[in-house]
Amino acid sequence: MNKKTKLLSILGLVTAILFLFSSEVLAQSLSISGKVIDKNSQEPVIGASVLIEGTSNGTITDLDGNFMLSNVPSKGNLVVSYIGYVSQEIPLKSSQTNVRIQLVEDTQALDEVVVVGYGTMKKKDLLGATSMVSGDQLATNSSISVGGALQGKMSGINILSSSGFPGAETSISIRGVGTFGNGDASPLVVIDGIPVDQGFETLNPSDIESVNVLKDASSAAIYGSRAANGVILITTKKGAEGKAKVSLNATWGIQKPSHMMDLLSAEEFVSAILEMRDNKKAIDGGNPTTKYDGLNPADFGVGTNWGDHIYSSAPTLNINANISGGTDKLHYYLSAEYLNQEGIALNTGYQKAGFRSNIEAQVSKM
Repeated sequence: MNKKTKLLSILGLVTAILFLFSSEVLAQSLSISGKVIDKNSQEPVIGASVLIEGTSNGTITDLDGNFMLSNVPSKGNLVVSYIGYVSQEIPLKSSQTNVRIQLVEDTQALDEVVVVGYGTMKKKDLLGATSMVSGDQLATNSSISVGGALQGKMSGINILSSSGFPGAETSISIRGVGTFGNGDASPLVVIDGIPVDQGFETLNPSDIESVNVLKDASSAAIYGSRAANGVILITTKKGAEGKAKVSLNATWGIQKPSHMMDLLSAEEFVSAILEMRDNKKAIDGGNPTTKYDGLNPADFGVGTNWGDHIYSSAPTLNINANISGGTDKLHYYLSAEYLNQEGIALNTGYQKAGFRSNIEAQVSKM
């Protein structure tokens, strides 16, 4: 066999291998269609996510719950998910081109109790737009105010501090700025079922069990026009049956200005004034004023930087203590708080001391 014949044989073998390989790849890539329905109601699930596990190849179901995917490998898993349902993984088979998937409700998430204006209800029965933050989530924040502890915890809610002074109240708005009445966008605050106009910031964040926010207009059906800008429902902690539990939490921190302006010294200031005078003389072509004649900027030295006398580092001390417990007929929760927050500006600071008690007792048989 000469070299030419050998070369042709090798090229033919390589061509055959590539053909078989490409045929195998094409055979492994297929299209699959299907339908996603609710197992209980047998109704189509609209907008369910259908994804090939480990890839970005996916789609969502249409108004009839149908979907179609191309370039699907013969081996792997099809992941189907939707909010409120348990995600499913369906193994793919080369002979399977159509699937019917039944999603089951995630009862653990849907049975979670949500506080609303007229009581409590389960998530699956809730139609209004709400947000909730638990007391445990607030405890992870080092903020010493309720408004500060809520910042960044809920979507669609803007929380801004009115100023940088210690003890300054926060401004809260839901769904942006409202136009009702005088244009005040503040929501209605309800603490343990009692509407309050003030006192939101006087609460101890450690005493809060949960914060629920009613965002949509359905809250107006309960609280009237005062709920036009939404409602913030705050539930405080209560005692429970069992042995007494004591909790003590103390935090200490220090604040200091993050950036101070670089001001002119007295010498630099006088030099700037004299330079301004000379520039004016050159422009006007006349004689400069004699007010600064004979002055030497170096005689003024550094001068006084009043920022160093107005601003300084400031410590903050916060102490919280509570005790809770009870029997089958009496539950109690007692808490105390002391806050001493010095301000970084001269003669500013904020002190707060509070005591709260919650006692529930059964005084007679029902």
